Formats: sequence, C-alpha cells, structure tokens
Amino acid sequence: MDLTRKLADVPRTEKSLFLKKKLRELRLVYQVDNITDRYKNLVSLSSATLKLARKFFKCEVSAILVTDRVARHRQFYLALGLDESDKDTSFRLKELMHKSVTFEAGEEIVNRLQPLTAKLTDYILVAFPVSEQLCGCLLVGNREKPWDEEDLHYLRAIVSQIDNGLEHAFLKQKYQRSRMRADRETRKLSFVYEISLSLGKDEDFSSLCRRILESAMQLVDVNRCSFMSYNREKDELKTEFAIGIPFTRSQITFKLGEGLAGTALKEGRPILASRGGKDVRFIPYDNNVENIPSVVNMACLPLIVEGSPLGVLNFSSTEPDYAVTNDELAALEVVTQLIGLAWQKQRLYQISIKDELTGMYSFRFFKTRLQEEMHRASRYESALSIVMFDIDFFKKFNDKYGHMAGNLVLREFATILNDSVRFGVDIAARFGGEEFALILPGTSGEGAVVVAERIRQAVEKTTLSFEAHSLHVTVSGGVREFAAGMTLEEFIKSADAALYEAKESGRNRTKVASA
Repeated sequence: MDLTRKLADVPRTEKSLFLKKKLRELRLVYQVDNITDRYKNLVSLSSATLKLARKFFKCEVSAILVTDRVARHRQFYLALGLDESDKDTSFRLKELMHKSVTFEAGEEIVNRLQPLTAKLTDYILVAFPVSEQLCGCLLVGNREKPWDEEDLHYLRAIVSQIDNGLEHAFLKQKYQRSRMRADRETRKLSFVYEISLSLGKDEDFSSLCRRILESAMQLVDVNRCSFMSYNREKDELKTEFAIGIPFTRSQITFKLGEGLAGTALKEGRPILASRGGKDVRFIPYDNNVENIPSVVNMACLPLIVEGSPLGVLNFSSTEPDYAVTNDELAALEVVTQLIGLAWQKQRLYQISIKDELTGMYSFRFFKTRLQEEMHRASRYESALSIVMFDIDFFKKFNDKYGHMAGNLVLREFATILNDSVRFGVDIAARFGGEEFALILPGTSGEGAVVVAERIRQAVEKTTLSFEAHSLHVTVSGGVREFAAGMTLEEFIKSADAALYEAKESGRNRTKVASA
C-alpha cells in the first residue's frame, strides 16, 4: 500500500487499513522523537534508534553510518545483531553503506536474491542527507518476511526524525574530540614549560630524566616506561631505570638492532608497535612469559644527541584502555628532545665542575660546596671536617719520570680518594697540581684523621707500572674540623697550615690543625 497518498486519494475500501498503517507510522515517529529528545550522545542516540528499528521491523540486524561529505575519514558507524567475530560481514556491510552514501544510491531492497553475505541475506537501506555537511545511511536486515515499499516508507520516517538529532550529536562529538585534542595540546605545552624550567636547576641527569618520564607517562596514558643507555664499546643497550616494571625484569640488555628498542636505535626513528608483545620484533624480559603481564602497546624512541646515539626511551602499556597513539608519538618525540637537552646541560655542567685529567670536582666547585656545608653545620650544630692532601716530592717525580708518569699517579690517587669516601655524602676535589682535598660532612676531626690515614696508607702500599718502572709515591695530609664563626678562607687556610706542618715534619703523615 502506498502510504504517501493523501487520505482523500485513498479508495473508500482501503481507508480503514490506510489509517491503521498511518497510525503505526505516527507511533513510530513519536518513539523516534522521544529518542532524539532523550539522547544527545551519538552512540546512545544511534544505539537506541537501531534497537527500535529491530523491534519495529522484527529483524535481526540494524546499522547506521554518518559521514562528513568533505572529510570522509570523519565518520561514525554502529551495527547491532552481527556476530562480532564475523569480520567479513561487518566489513562488507560498512563498505555497502559507505558506497550508498558516497554515490547517493538512495534506497535499496534486497530480498535474498543477492545476499550481501551468508550472514546478511536480505536488507533494505535508505541513504539520507543529515545536513549540508553530513550524510547518513540506515539499514535493517535479516527477517523472515520479505521487504517491500511499505518498509522503505517506515524507514524513511525514521531517518526524517533523527537527522537533526544526528547532526547535533555528530557535531557535539566532533567538538568533544577537538576539545580533547586542545586539552592534550595544552597539557603538552604545560609539560614542556614545566620541564624547561627544571632544565635551569642543578639536578643530575638521572633524576631529571626520571622526572621527565614520570610526567610523560601522564601525558600519554601508559603504565610503564624505561630508559636504556647505549654503550658504544659493548654495542649494547642496558636499562638504567624503569618505572612500573620490577627491577629484576628491567635488567634486560639488547644489542643494536635487537628487539623493538634495539631496532629503533639502529634505524634512528621511533617505532610504534600497536600489537605490543605480539610484534615479531618484541623480546620478553624472560622466557617465563606466562608470569609477565602482556604488553598490548609499545613505543620506542631513540635518543640521539649531536648525531651520537645515547639510548632509547620505551613506553608501554599492559592495559587495553591505555595505548600510545600516532598523535601522542609526536608528543613523545618532544620528550626525547627535552631529555637530550638535559643530557647536554649535564655534560656541560660536569665539564665546568670536573677536572679533566682526574674526573674529580674542581676547586671552584669545592669552595661552593664547602660554603654550603659550613652553613648546614652552623645551623644544625653538626660536625664538619676537611682534609688537604699533597703528593710528596711530586715535582722531582715529574722531572725524573716525565709528565705521563705524573698523570698516571694523579689519576691513581684520584681513584683511591673516590674509593675511600662515602658516595653522595663526601666531596673529593683537585685543587690543582698535586693538591687534593676532601669535605667530610658529619665527621669530627678525629674521624677525619682516620679517613686521612686510611688514604695515606693505601697510597703508600700502591705500586704502579710505567715503562718498565715500578712507581711508588706517598702523600701528606692536613686535617681541620670546622668551628662556629670560621670563614671559608680561614677554614681552608687552617687545613693548609696543617698540611704544611705534615710536610715540614717529614712527609707521608697526617697532621691536625690546632684550634
């Protein structure tokens, strides 16, 4: 029956049936109207409409497609009643609807004569304009009763009511995505700004790198990351630290070109492994992979500074809801640049505070740190001592064996000093020439003598080989404990006076400055 006619044009014998069908149409329109009033979200609106269509037409399948006329990649698709594992039917259904919209096929009825697939044997579809910018397609399929023109009429009634709702919901979704991108860009700029401020602070590379990565994890929503440094001599990548990964599992090493990390560094480009642990290049932490959470997504970014490979940053997720996207990969490349800047800053800083020959702190850095420790000792009334060292008869030694042998002795003494102090607490520095010094926080004068004597005895027992010569040297030391009210110059001068006394009284000994 043609339901598009006016009542006056309907024969008297058909009017009763015609009115019943029109009443059914009005009820359908009313229900669709309620749906568009109730649901403003594109997924909810579409889902409710498709459920209504399946119920109204007594069919198994319903699907909707909304796409942008200009930007075809911006589209929304939803289907109900299909087996999720049947990828072929889902793909061909979406392709059919896309073609119907693209070529404005308009309407189509298929009644088992040319089924789309074995799982979609019959259907009707209507392509329709949503707005000047958007177009859509609505499909229902798989029912026992053949489809006819009346069904098409009812399907047109549905699309005539949902077009405004779809337009609003689609534009709302577009706006929300734009807002999310803007928020992400804002977070990225904020992240870059905060880290750039950190680059101006005196912070070691490892601490700064870890802090950058912890912030980056929030930026891209992953639950694990690590930094692997590259050893050029061993041609090996080794994990320096990891976040979200047990320490024992993070100690894996790769050769250049091995695993995702080694491949990224060798090729000099980021790798986004969307299949995570299923990627053929992925190497698990150990063979007992059953006890390790499955990696569902991973990004590896090479860290190359001044043309030299420094290491690799790895970001991964074991949660399906958290994954690095291509857009976020660009943000992570900014992270590598920031870490590269941190490394360069640290290298320049180390050059400025370290002695090139021995690798020990410079006299300038020594004075800065000593002033800080003096303030701390005065404030908390804690002990503080310094020790000054001088290699005995070093000028004569250089004249006899040459500067190469002298440099060997200086480096060996520096090694003994560093091995004899508390890491991260005491400060060992080179004054210049053959003079060295120690800052010993929390150490009394008596304690400093014990340290100085241990170092002196270690030097005395050391034998070095140089061009068939067995080399022996000794050192003298001067100890001074800090006293309240003492200036920096007085503190250093007093320790130096004790060193002078040790040398004058026979060398190879330690003297304590008088109070």
